[in-house]
Amino acid sequence: MNEEERQWRNRFSELAERAYARGRYEFTDFLSLAEVQYLYSAEKELAYAGVALWGGYEGAERQIAGFGNCAYEAAFPVCCLKITPTNAKFAEEFTHRDYLGALVNLGLERSTLGDILPVRGAAYVYCLSKVAPFIAENLKRIRHTDVACVPTAEQVSAKKEKTEETLFLSSPRADCAVAAVYRLSRGDAEAYFEAERVFINGRLCTRPSKELEQGDGVTVRGKGRFVFAEIFGESRKGRLRCRIEKDG
Repeated sequence: MNEEERQWRNRFSELAERAYARGRYEFTDFLSLAEVQYLYSAEKELAYAGVALWGGYEGAERQIAGFGNCAYEAAFPVCCLKITPTNAKFAEEFTHRDYLGALVNLGLERSTLGDILPVRGAAYVYCLSKVAPFIAENLKRIRHTDVACVPTAEQVSAKKEKTEETLFLSSPRADCAVAAVYRLSRGDAEAYFEAERVFINGRLCTRPSKELEQGDGVTVRGKGRFVFAEIFGESRKGRLRCRIEKDG
């Protein structure tokens, strides 16, 4: 266990004890995928207090951990903001990095920000509820484009831009899928597992031979994210016909 993991596990234990003793929910800020793994590694010892994760929508990568076994449902302190140009005709096209840079330049810590989902002509930003009013009031420009930022209750997961592909795989092994989706050799795909850069449904996966199930979400750090949507037949040579949904 490295020093960073030790500090996070101590923090999780502190929040769990406080939630259990006071009979109320306690929350972290947004956790990265790596930090979520520290939580998973300690989940057995934290189970007495009750633990849940939520990032504002199903399949979020950056999530808040909530501790508590209260009789009421936890209201995670997450707000979604929609960013749009004030004049779409003259707006620039922005990347995830552009949106994140503009937010960090406001003086915000990364831990106050969840996923940022750029879609055509807009972006949805998940953040801690306590910083949402500040962002809405102060985010007025990204690069050279004036923008408006308002809270929204829209179902963002349905708006994420995805592309579908049909791939033919020899097996549903995770390394087969990663290699096919990102046009890698099997050896290069396995290197991502060895480097601890592959996450399946939010959990670190270091076993290339793990078989994917329909609906599994796979994140490859440095490459992107895809959903192993379904297997819908075989080719004449016995290869699996699979439908993949890629973000972006």
